[in-house]
Amino acid sequence: MTSTTRQTGLTPLPLFLFLMFLTSTANMADRQVIGIVAEQIKLEFGLSDTMLSLISGTAFALVYPPLGLPLAWLADRRNRRNLLVGCLSFWSAATVACGFAPGFWTLFLARMGVAVGEAGYAPCTHSLIADYTSAERRARAFSVLLLGISAGGLFASVVGGFAAEHYGWRAAFVAVGLPGFLTAIAILWFVKEPLRQQAHVAPPPALQTLKRLLSTPAFTFCITGSAVHLMVTYAKAAWAVAFFMRVHGLSVSEAAILVGSVGAVAGAIGTVAGGIIGDRLAVIDRRWLAWWPAITVLLGFAVGAPAFLTGNLLFAVAGVSVAVFLNALYQPSTYALVQTVAQPRERATAAALMIFIQNITGLGLGPLLTGLLSDRLAPVYGVQSLGYALAAVFGLNIVAAVLYVFSGRAFGRG
Repeated sequence: MTSTTRQTGLTPLPLFLFLMFLTSTANMADRQVIGIVAEQIKLEFGLSDTMLSLISGTAFALVYPPLGLPLAWLADRRNRRNLLVGCLSFWSAATVACGFAPGFWTLFLARMGVAVGEAGYAPCTHSLIADYTSAERRARAFSVLLLGISAGGLFASVVGGFAAEHYGWRAAFVAVGLPGFLTAIAILWFVKEPLRQQAHVAPPPALQTLKRLLSTPAFTFCITGSAVHLMVTYAKAAWAVAFFMRVHGLSVSEAAILVGSVGAVAGAIGTVAGGIIGDRLAVIDRRWLAWWPAITVLLGFAVGAPAFLTGNLLFAVAGVSVAVFLNALYQPSTYALVQTVAQPRERATAAALMIFIQNITGLGLGPLLTGLLSDRLAPVYGVQSLGYALAAVFGLNIVAAVLYVFSGRAFGRG
């Protein structure tokens, strides 16, 4: 525990991390629910897979990364707690608004609204966690935040899937979006803004910070590797439910609960294990903060790609489960490396820059590339085309692994 967590009146660390976990849960649930109801939206609006991917990925990527940088500038200079509460409330309202969209373009704009709010999530939460914890425990602290990704996927799948099955896809957006307002109220009531480490040092100009970070090879290789890997992660998130519905004949609630359960259990175990292992390996040699992700994403390709090529439901579920576990191992170490490279008054900007590159690449291209490949392969492979497209996109993990190796080499022993 650092000196920041011993300040008088500061939120106890377990409670603080729990509220960050709930924030992450709301963040991921509101982002992922579109994948749960994708088939229903496609049928109602008469969309192609490419058009559907524009709503699920591109609408988000057009807004989320660019807004993250100015919001990070604010987070490095203003009260991060208040900014996070405002952003959480905004994206929750936009998620609810998705349920009232009468057509493609209004739903596209509502999804952009979700992205506007969520753009402040990473800069605020990452910077707050970095000031609440010491470097030796940072990967484990981030693993708590990242558990919310698994919980959010499960929440979207169970609640959104049930609502979609019984009341339609519009109800799913409302049911998933509303709880975010309760989390925002809890953060406003309980979370105290910590003193920043090196609070006496003025934050450097934004352009100077960006230039320094982008000229640091360990940082650039790391976030580029994670961005390429996230093309795989976001593609799976956007299309896995549709894959199990089309190829294996499951209903929307069956597919949603299956994918959500797999993501929650395998992702949670992988996230916690990734944080613990990453911290322990970094004590031996800090380059393992990059090398450990390289190993995990490479193994994720070896297991994940075949899962979308088999016609056996049991093998497909097993393969996807192991792939989700392996893909989750990388993230705590990635976040820890980025926050270690960043100076204390640069942390929100470093997080936002990471999210900018990750989402322009991962969220903007992953679902879209999968949709394009699926449409292109459909005349030959029919409903199987989506599985072939997902398997092909999983191959990008090989590129991500190479980039992580280069990041480790550039990071040095320290």
